[in-house]
Amino acid sequence: MASIVSTIHSDALDADFLVVSGGRQLRRAVRPARQEAYDAEVRTLIRATSEVMLRKGCTEVPKVSEIVHEAGITNQAFYRHFRSRDDVIVATYEQGLVTVYAYLRHRVGKESSWQGKLDAWIDGILAQIEDPRLADLSTVIQWNVAQIARDKTEIEPVGKNLIRSLLSSIMAEAGVAEPDRQALFVDTLVTGVAAQCMNSGRQPTPADRDALVRFCRSGTLDALDGR
Repeated sequence: MASIVSTIHSDALDADFLVVSGGRQLRRAVRPARQEAYDAEVRTLIRATSEVMLRKGCTEVPKVSEIVHEAGITNQAFYRHFRSRDDVIVATYEQGLVTVYAYLRHRVGKESSWQGKLDAWIDGILAQIEDPRLADLSTVIQWNVAQIARDKTEIEPVGKNLIRSLLSSIMAEAGVAEPDRQALFVDTLVTGVAAQCMNSGRQPTPADRDALVRFCRSGTLDALDGR
């Protein structure tokens, strides 16, 4: 990924924003009671995949046999939701991004002004690298996804679009003429800083955070002046 990598932990998966399992060939309409059980299986598989990846590190892509053993389910259950190991790895990545989106939306929703919402979005992105375990998991997820040809998977890339659309809505509320473009600039800067800190093992300081917020606010105000 070009910017922030997703973070996943066992109590953070949001069922309301569950990534669609499998690709077009595996989508199915089922009775509500069974759908709940299927969703639980998908969440179990995603958690198991993240745990196996964390143990193996950036050395080897997990095998399906390792994932189903960690999940405590059968191969039949695995292939009910995913066509391949690659698909469950990409789904784990996307679920992490969707979880980050849900977290950001919660933080942003507490603020009333566009400035406060922008600050909350930036703080929420930076928070993803504060926990060492989550930072380690982000690193191994990024490495695993890099081993996969994304055009070979049918898992929809929804997470990043959700995160940026939330930022676009903040830019629109600020009144900039091209909110999507301004969101792209801010997103690229903030997630780039977060990725650089994560890769170097250095936590952003309060001074780093304040300078980043000022820069993004200033850029937004400049966009307002030039509309």
